[in-house]
Amino acid sequence: MLCFLALPPVVAQAATGGDSVPGPVEVALDHFRNLEHDVAQKQLEAWLSEHPSDLRAWNYLASVILQKEMVRRGLLQAQAYGPQGEAFQPDKAPLTPGVQKEFFSVLGKAETLAETRIKQNPWDQEALYWAGVTHLTKALFHLTLAKAYLTALGDAKEARSYHTRLLALNPSFVDALLVVGIYDYAVGGLPWYAKVVASLVGPRGDKARGLAEMKRVTQEGQWAREDAKPFLAILYFREKMYPEALALLQGLTQSYPRNYLLEQEIARVYKAMGNIATAAKAYDDMLAKRAAGEPGFSAMPFAQILYQAGEVRAQLGQLDEALRRYEQAAKLDENNLYVYRAEFEAAGLCWRLNRREDARRKYERVVRAIPETAEGRSARQTLKRLQETRPAPSEKAK
Repeated sequence: MLCFLALPPVVAQAATGGDSVPGPVEVALDHFRNLEHDVAQKQLEAWLSEHPSDLRAWNYLASVILQKEMVRRGLLQAQAYGPQGEAFQPDKAPLTPGVQKEFFSVLGKAETLAETRIKQNPWDQEALYWAGVTHLTKALFHLTLAKAYLTALGDAKEARSYHTRLLALNPSFVDALLVVGIYDYAVGGLPWYAKVVASLVGPRGDKARGLAEMKRVTQEGQWAREDAKPFLAILYFREKMYPEALALLQGLTQSYPRNYLLEQEIARVYKAMGNIATAAKAYDDMLAKRAAGEPGFSAMPFAQILYQAGEVRAQLGQLDEALRRYEQAAKLDENNLYVYRAEFEAAGLCWRLNRREDARRKYERVVRAIPETAEGRSARQTLKRLQETRPAPSEKAK
């Protein structure tokens, strides 16, 4: 449905003039886009304590709270929204205590401010813009954390309604095309049976039109230009337009060098292009940055990156190198699914490399740790087969 919304939530600035966003908010945005959520949140809260009617800052703050929780749960990565991705697993991991209340409290203030202004002046373009952004941010919450997909679609429809109304008032407000384009692409990409449901809550959309609308924002938008780029990059990936996705992501890494997720997505694009050697180098570069203590990279999901680095080395046939990365991940003192996924892959490589007892021990650990996952079930079946084919003690003696 709206799975491409895994990248940073829209936090576009209002197109009301180049001087409309104060310096402190811009500084907070830079921290936000570099995944430094705690710093960004404190700066926005300090600003709002002195400027409580700033619609922009309230929306920024809600996006920071949402994205921080998404990062904690591994839901800001595009692969979480693919087949078998974590985003669509039936079990709902608990939210960080207080996050939902805090998030909706902030959004409630933003929504009240916008609606009050719209009642006073139905042609208030800034208020219409931020009212739409508020509903898009709600849609992201319902999609990624609450997993209430129809509710998410309803909020996306509301966001689109505000921004189409804004564009009717001012067709040159290009930034508003981002929300419209997101909605058009999302609904246009639904399977036929979901479109029937979607038709009950809003227009059907058009994928090609949505892409064109978002591309225009990245080229002509005054304030939402940077925010449109990660959205468009992930859509390019979905459409197998890999060079276009790569160009956008590489440009973003220049602007936000402490955002490890951008580099993770670049490696993913290289894999999809079949350029496995370059993908391997991209993962190794991330690991090197972490080892060197480069800002931002200590926060990256270490086990996951090691696991992904092992995957591409295995694809290249570099089994010893792949095993080294898998075993490094498996030794981490973390209760992390990727630790056990790495152990599972390491077990398979140990068996192929004739390290049979190591393989058995690794499979047994996976079965104990994650018995109800695909890896746990496969490890259990493998151990059963190995037990059935293991020579009896008397046969060994012969």
